[in-house]
Amino acid sequence: MKRLQVRGFGPIKEGDVEFGDLTVLVGPQATGKSLFVQLYRAVQDAGAIDYDLYEHGFEWADGDDPVRDYCSIYFGGGLEEVIQESTVILRDGKPVDFNKVVDPPSGEPLMETVSLIPAQRVLVLQDGWPKPFMAYAAGDSYAIRRFSETIRRFMEEGFRYRKKFSSFPKPLGFDPGLHSVVDASVYVGSMLEMEKEGTRKRLVLKPPGSNSTLPYNAWSAGQREFTPLLLGLYRLMELPLNYRNPSIATVVIEEPEMGLHPQAIISFGLLVLELLLRDYKVVLSTHSPVVLDLVWAIRELSSVKPSIGVGALCRVFNLDSPTTHIQNILKSALKKECRTYYFHRTEGGVVTEDISTLDPGDENPSVSGWGGLSGFSGRIAQIVGEAVSR
Repeated sequence: MKRLQVRGFGPIKEGDVEFGDLTVLVGPQATGKSLFVQLYRAVQDAGAIDYDLYEHGFEWADGDDPVRDYCSIYFGGGLEEVIQESTVILRDGKPVDFNKVVDPPSGEPLMETVSLIPAQRVLVLQDGWPKPFMAYAAGDSYAIRRFSETIRRFMEEGFRYRKKFSSFPKPLGFDPGLHSVVDASVYVGSMLEMEKEGTRKRLVLKPPGSNSTLPYNAWSAGQREFTPLLLGLYRLMELPLNYRNPSIATVVIEEPEMGLHPQAIISFGLLVLELLLRDYKVVLSTHSPVVLDLVWAIRELSSVKPSIGVGALCRVFNLDSPTTHIQNILKSALKKECRTYYFHRTEGGVVTEDISTLDPGDENPSVSGWGGLSGFSGRIAQIVGEAVSR
């Protein structure tokens, strides 16, 4: 899907997003960013989602109001009315009949093409192990269920023939240079291991120089937030370098900055560029100005000589001795199309604005203020400056 347009969808009055290689969605809470990316997945993977829900015992197509019932299951409790009769959905300019999303015709592909890592991923690890699909409450969304089940199966496969092994650093499918960047900003020398405690499997952290391990509840908030995200990325990067999962075309990551220090957010940005090198399309929703700093830097540096651009990005990512693979990641990033959209709350409802230029000198405050993210610090500085000058 290259473009998704909606009218009258949840809080969104008018939404229009044309996707690039990297697409970033910004805006305040409750402006519909999460609903929008979930709708993207529902439209793109209708057959796969229908099959998955049916296999787990969900029924909705034969009820009095299948659309309402589907929305309750898929988007989550309380969102039964997010789709109205007046709602308009266009996929690449063509109308989408949501009834065919709810009850896909036979012949729809059953393999998912969109991998979605939700914002609530910290809920996934229960005492250090992902919960299964049906362990969630009735009102929990499909996104959290599917993500949890996906990494649970991924971990089960890795654990099947071993009582204990390292998940970070991981020996295969992940460049050592990327491991070093993540370690420096998130794990700080600790090893992320999978082990058995009695009859139970769990993830633990082993601090450097220690023979003991830390259970999940003893980790830092950033480590608890980042680890499910890392596991989701491992699944997409476990193939040899430069290859992508043949079925997955798009990776959607919600609020990657949760619980992370700005330096860790920078490190995460390098993982996003690795996804782009592997030819995934990436969609991010974020409240972090650091993410947009990176996007702005890539856009600006794409116009300079590649060697200069790569050198500048090395400094951005604090890379003193980048591996050849990381240099290839940065070269590739400078050739990618980056797009940014602001979900702007207005009196009549949320509308989307294309702010992809991220031009600080633009007359439109939505663009120059990067959808409100970069404007706050400047506004505070202006207020303080005026007060001090008096």
